[in-house]
Amino acid sequence: MAFCVVTAYAAVFLHGAGYDDQELGIILALGNVGGAVMSPVLGAWIDRNRKIRHAQLVFALLGMQMILLTALRINPQKNLLCTICYVLYITFVMPVNALNLDLCVRLERAKAPLNFGLARSMGSFSFVILSTLLGILTEQLGYRMLPFAGMAVVALQGIGNRLIDRDLRDAENSLPQSETVLQERSSSLADFIRENKSFCLMLFGTIIIFIAHNTDGNFLINLVENVGGGPAIMGYLAAFTAIVEVPVMMFSDKLPKRWSRVQYIRLAFVFFVLKTLAYALAPNIPLLFASRILQAPSYALYTVLIVGYADETVPQKDSAKAQSLAFSMTTIGSVLASLIGGSMFKTLGVKPTMLTATVFALAGGVIAYAATHMRKKDPVK
Repeated sequence: MAFCVVTAYAAVFLHGAGYDDQELGIILALGNVGGAVMSPVLGAWIDRNRKIRHAQLVFALLGMQMILLTALRINPQKNLLCTICYVLYITFVMPVNALNLDLCVRLERAKAPLNFGLARSMGSFSFVILSTLLGILTEQLGYRMLPFAGMAVVALQGIGNRLIDRDLRDAENSLPQSETVLQERSSSLADFIRENKSFCLMLFGTIIIFIAHNTDGNFLINLVENVGGGPAIMGYLAAFTAIVEVPVMMFSDKLPKRWSRVQYIRLAFVFFVLKTLAYALAPNIPLLFASRILQAPSYALYTVLIVGYADETVPQKDSAKAQSLAFSMTTIGSVLASLIGGSMFKTLGVKPTMLTATVFALAGGVIAYAATHMRKKDPVK
């Protein structure tokens, strides 16, 4: 829901405040750079200091978001203050997800009854609800109501953060002493890259894939307006896109076992290319909706499996770093999409921009696919 407000409706808010596509792209890029830097920094900090609770860092991030949303509501117009506040708003939203991913890994290791796929599907389902609602409300009440939506989401996150931290404490306290794992010293970033070359090369490929993915996501209103729609249609489209993710995520643990996790991830790389091409070629609203079905075997499949893949590929001592880096690579893709897409949408138009994004998806998919075939010289665990 937080991403729905800060990313899916960024164009609606910033266009309403008086920013053009190129300025929108720069703001999204700067905010995502901040989030991409902060996420692995916090992940590495948790790896080095296991006594730090995820909840403590998340509460700090949520507090900053509330302050920035208040400022955006008071000053919802194009000026330096609005620009700085929106950049920082994105910056403080992004690391929450990276921390939550590592939290899920730690819950599973503490033998808490967690079904990550089901939990993640509820994220998409909540996106559906909020996106639909915001599409209607912004059309009726205007873009100025969006900071209120962000504040409500922050409050809900605070409640959820408190509850899940309580459950993690209970699970860790009930774990037998014999199953408690001594934490090795985590690697530096340079050592991490050297020790996990194939994983890092795959992440590099996902940067390029997510340039394509976020060229659509960051500028969805442009695609919708190109086929004759408006903010309400964009809300419905974003909601439909999210809802097709739900079955894949919810039943990810039911996927046929004849394929391994990495084989499903490779399949997702292929569908990222097909999805972006379908978006580029959709000539009207019905076909644009139909093309969104490909979100299920691409983004949904990758997102729900990458957490487990990182956990089984990277040593436990670097788990938080691996999760935050996996998330940050998609964020870097969003940064580059904002910079490249904002300029291209303004100068070339929608179809040429999306066809270019398809080429990016293909290049990134080839790199990431090849990286998953690289063999590790030494076992990681």
